[in-house]
Amino acid sequence: MGATRYPQFCALARAAEILGERWTLLIVRELLLGPRRFSDLRERLDGVSPSVLTERLGRIEKIGLVRRSVLPPPAASTVYELTEHGDALRPAVHELIRWGGRFLGPPRRSDRVEPEWMRLALDALARQGPTPARAFLLRVREGTKEALVRVAGGPRGTIVSAGSGSADATLVLDVATLLALASGRLPIAQALANGVIEVSGDPGAVVEFPDLFESVSATAPPSQPRAAARQRQRAGRRP
Repeated sequence: MGATRYPQFCALARAAEILGERWTLLIVRELLLGPRRFSDLRERLDGVSPSVLTERLGRIEKIGLVRRSVLPPPAASTVYELTEHGDALRPAVHELIRWGGRFLGPPRRSDRVEPEWMRLALDALARQGPTPARAFLLRVREGTKEALVRVAGGPRGTIVSAGSGSADATLVLDVATLLALASGRLPIAQALANGVIEVSGDPGAVVEFPDLFESVSATAPPSQPRAAARQRQRAGRRP
């Protein structure tokens, strides 16, 4: 376990002991997308020092969330990957993504934005019930970086995967636009009218793209001070 201890016989307390330290949950996020070298993790986790990253990886490896393996030649690199216990965090991470989306807001000036993270975000928003039998290839671009994501609907729900494949239409868009479309905050008609997405293939398929995902509220609950201030203002207006 880490330095944090909760003197409570509670499964949630144990989970908080394991995942509550800084960087640990974001390491899990990266490894949910696939095996990573130490240098890959350092590059994605802005601000983490080599010593802290080494300590966090060593701790969750000892607990049994990650393991090290060696990629076959020609790469022959040592990578970290999730174990069965680590991958079992996927549903919980999906729920945290959905909940955190309420508070995401626009990117801050210093925020890193990675197109590949959208694969995990779309997986969290994917509709579980039957969805339109449409497939889309997404070219998610942010600056010079691009991720290729395939999204396909069907009777078993929406499947999100990396890489190319057959598709009814290809959409080229940035991270913010994709999140707004998938979460239901931006109507597809408005996105097309504003020219924030490029579409090739079947234009009729694109209108069904939002139906592959669950809508998520984008409004965070107001802070108590602001809510209280509004209540006082309303009280002051009463006769």
